[in-house]
Amino acid sequence: MDDFRHSLTERWQALEVGERTALTVLAIFVMFLLCYVTLTASLSFYTDRLEDRNRYVALVARMESTVDAAREKRDDSASSLGGQQILNQVSRSTGEFNIKPTRLQPEGSDGVSVWFDDVPFNDLMRWLDQQSRSGIGVKQMSVDREEVTGTVNARVVLGGGTS
Repeated sequence: MDDFRHSLTERWQALEVGERTALTVLAIFVMFLLCYVTLTASLSFYTDRLEDRNRYVALVARMESTVDAAREKRDDSASSLGGQQILNQVSRSTGEFNIKPTRLQPEGSDGVSVWFDDVPFNDLMRWLDQQSRSGIGVKQMSVDREEVTGTVNARVVLGGGTS
């Protein structure tokens, strides 16, 4: 290592004053350029991360407001539906989906039990989706597969606004 340093020192001493000055200026310029590129890249990286973070924060805020609005809507519709109204809605809506309940029974003051035999599973799921959109949620559900492909026996307990 000492030989290498000694060799560099000899070469430096052998240069003319103008060459030494040019080499010194070039070394300073390269160091400045290296620092500038490093700082610019770091600043760009952290600026991008900050922008991403701000986008995520805005997205979470929008999601929270949407959830709050959905909860308010659900609570409003749930408080307006009583057991008799749910029973009427269930009786009326099953015909729209070509499914016929085997039995309907009130469950407390704000719920209804509905039994289905040999009902197409997809039709049952579409009907339940429509019920949830109208403020009636599934409190409990039991589904048993039948031998015929795609049909089930089911017992569903529905209530105002529970999901």
